[in-house]
Amino acid sequence: MSPIGVLTNPNSGKNRRNPGRREQLERAVGRAGVVRQTRDLAELERVLEEFFDLGCDVWVCDGGDGTLHWMLTIGDRLARERGRPLPRIVPANGGSIDFVAHRAGIRGEASAVIRALVELRRRAEPTASVVLDTFRMRGRTADGTAFDHVGFASAIGGIAQRFFGKLYEKKPVDGWSIWRVISRSTAGAVAGKAPRPLQQFLPDGLVDYADEVWAPTRAQVQVDGKPLGFEDFASLQIGAIDINLGGVVRTFRHAQAPGVMHAQAISMTPLGVVANLPNIVLGTPIWGTKVFDGPADRLRVTAVGEESLAPVIDGEMFDGLRELDVSRGPQMTVPRVCSG
Repeated sequence: MSPIGVLTNPNSGKNRRNPGRREQLERAVGRAGVVRQTRDLAELERVLEEFFDLGCDVWVCDGGDGTLHWMLTIGDRLARERGRPLPRIVPANGGSIDFVAHRAGIRGEASAVIRALVELRRRAEPTASVVLDTFRMRGRTADGTAFDHVGFASAIGGIAQRFFGKLYEKKPVDGWSIWRVISRSTAGAVAGKAPRPLQQFLPDGLVDYADEVWAPTRAQVQVDGKPLGFEDFASLQIGAIDINLGGVVRTFRHAQAPGVMHAQAISMTPLGVVANLPNIVLGTPIWGTKVFDGPADRLRVTAVGEESLAPVIDGEMFDGLRELDVSRGPQMTVPRVCSG
């Protein structure tokens, strides 16, 4: 029987609070697999090469959505170089938000998930699977460096992208911290329209905080080859699956359907976005005269002037890009593991 490959990231949200995680995982998997701990991308690539060499047909990712992003991006490249399919992957709830694991129906902490997976193998029981769509985001930096990543959800510009910078300023990252950033940004946007004499009575830095978050991204955007008629984006994002972010924000409703990406490109004032806040939080249609909110097969984004693009993919932040091209990526097969 092929071994299970378990990758654990000690720097992920839940694992930072559990220094004995690796030993727990080794006890859980026993002789059915191997556990490897990685602290950087160079180590991660070497581990995935080892998993391929050992013939591991299931990879368990004990890290957050960011760790899963890198496992999928590097693993997909290695699989294509070797002419082999990408193994089945189990996201094991090791991060702060774990929106991919929740979307796949994986519950419980990593050790319990691994024990359930090992037990299914011991009984030789057939294991049902969930298939998740991804996108492939290709691009180039100003100096021509290539960019090629596989992901599930990306905040490309505007408030969607700047939201993450504020979110990561304080730990832990959870549902409450998501609400904190949303509420402070919203309050600052409203306060910024108050008469200047009244602004002196507001909390220090509130308006400046909002100005940073609400600064638009200037870009040329094409959806399925058709240019949008505006270049200032209050928010710009795309998803290959529908997501629930910390139980607070639900979005990409069109991506519930297999093989469908959902793009959102919004050009409006901060107060217009605030008025749309219920739609943004609940995932219902966003209204406005300069809004694209629907299915897309391809999204092309090119920075305007001296600006650059700084997409956030599955919680991982990148910068310095001049252009991006997003299309459908490989599917990720997730064994449906019930951990009790």
